[in-house]
Amino acid sequence: MKILKSTDEQETYIEDRLEAYNEKRHPLTQERPAVVFSYTALEGQDVIGGIIGYASLYKIGYIDTLWVNEKYRHKSIGTQLLKKVEEDLRTFGCEIVHLETFDFQGPEFYKANHYTEFGRLEYPTAQVTEMFLKKDLRITE
Repeated sequence: MKILKSTDEQETYIEDRLEAYNEKRHPLTQERPAVVFSYTALEGQDVIGGIIGYASLYKIGYIDTLWVNEKYRHKSIGTQLLKKVEEDLRTFGCEIVHLETFDFQGPEFYKANHYTEFGRLEYPTAQVTEMFLKKDLRITE
């Protein structure tokens, strides 16, 4: 046996095999492994913010990316984007949504939007902390 760097095709094969194993052991509760929910905030033709979220595998909600141009922060744009995806996830059947953020990015923003921390990883060399947060979508605000 030898271990080599994977090719793109091998990566796809490995991922497909894991998906097949998962499906056999615990069938998906949604039609596709990942359903994307995304929104863009525009000022005229300029993109000033956006969000990308997913419902994955078993209707597990996940916020992958949320960005607002620094010039437009503290104007509720991030909150509006977050609420749009949360509502889509809730309608899709997700009960919980989770995300990760770094300590310098915006954990207080998420906490203000009713997310609670459930874990963290410290990276001493990089001097950053990765924080994991979740929100119960069954609870309405």
